[in-house]
Amino acid sequence: MNTLLYYFGLISLLPLQVFYFKTKTFYEDETRRSERLKGPVIIISNHRSYFDGMAIVLTFFTKRFHFLATDFYQDRRKLLKLAVRLAGGILIEDGGRNLSYVEACKRVVAKGRPLMIFPEGGYPSTFEPAAFSAGYVMLAARTGARIVPVVNDFNYGLFRRLHLLVGNSIELPCSAGTELEREKLAEINDDISQRFLMLYYQLKRRKAARFSARYELVAPKRGDVIRVPGPAYHHYGVYLSPGEVIQFGHALNRPGEDVVVNAVTMKEFCGTHIPEVRTLKRRERRSVRDADEIEAYARSCLGQGGYSISNNNCRDFVDRVTLKI
Repeated sequence: MNTLLYYFGLISLLPLQVFYFKTKTFYEDETRRSERLKGPVIIISNHRSYFDGMAIVLTFFTKRFHFLATDFYQDRRKLLKLAVRLAGGILIEDGGRNLSYVEACKRVVAKGRPLMIFPEGGYPSTFEPAAFSAGYVMLAARTGARIVPVVNDFNYGLFRRLHLLVGNSIELPCSAGTELEREKLAEINDDISQRFLMLYYQLKRRKAARFSARYELVAPKRGDVIRVPGPAYHHYGVYLSPGEVIQFGHALNRPGEDVVVNAVTMKEFCGTHIPEVRTLKRRERRSVRDADEIEAYARSCLGQGGYSISNNNCRDFVDRVTLKI
């Protein structure tokens, strides 16, 4: 009966998929897409609104999903708690002190049903995925489930299109039922969080590729993307003022320095070169963030590492900071 009610509710949400989500799904490895949700699986995803879970469930319509519901539901009426359970929710009661939810998760995973968890918790107001709590790692170790990351760009709207990127599944280096030490949990969580962030950048790079950027010799304004030529490629930065350009890496090679997001003066960024300024087609300019948001985003990334020539280089950095992608 619960399954019947679950699918009845899911069918009622189909107009969301057709008119509001219009989801386009990418895969980290297209050749392995059929393996993603087979067997015991815990799906982890970034979280910004109550639409996020619906979007994932509707994308994998044939799967009977369950999800963890936190203390948000505990002080609500019994009817709401019943609705959460019918929708597949597993309630975490007493602030997590009551571990009955762990046994419930084991039963769900043993049936081959995907369990969905949002490790950020709540709706963090950050530009990029917030730090993950390690609870999902603990559950994966106890249940023997694989972890499947799903990146969401939150692009909901009638005239917009949602994008999901499904990563390769991650198997923990332990057998089912293992109790991991806190240090090991933190180590595994840090590794998975970094892999998730790289997938997030990969999705952003896919979306930025559709823009037709040109570069001109004009005076830059606050929030503009500027570039200078290097030995083998151009180097990009976000212009804020003559005294501050935020970049990922360095315009000039500086031996011994880590490649991180940092701030330099315009003179330091350009060296002996004259900078070019990015311009976009008129219809693409609506996708550029305003200068205040660009500055806030760029500053929030200062000190950030994880440089990758394939999907997290200086151009990828300026694209995701300045474009609504």
